Amino acid sequence: MDARRERAAKNEMFFRSINERIEELGEQWLSGPEGERAYDFVCECQNMECTTAVALTIVEYEHVRTNGRRFIVAPSPEHVDAKIENVVDISSRYWVVEKTDESGNLADAADPRG
Repeated sequence: MDARRERAAKNEMFFRSINERIEELGEQWLSGPEGERAYDFVCECQNMECTTAVALTIVEYEHVRTNGRRFIVAPSPEHVDAKIENVVDISSRYWVVEKTDESGNLADAADPRG
């Protein structure tokens, strides 16, 4: 895998680790039924400077996290690298992308839930 793709995958995995913590805190401290209330997660695109909030419920986030190759991104093409990922789910609040190359293998292998 080339260095650019590896760095992009590591950036996305970093944001995913932040979102894992947000989910944990949401479940522990924030009120409301987990399937109904949306929380602000962090866009998991490859851009380390991106700070876009992405609203998902815990149930929606859990659904995305069932696959280590999938990441949530803000709903805009600028958050997708079509060379290495496909948009596999579209909502008005977020998109789900899935890695299609060796960076997907890296993301899947590094998935803390895997």
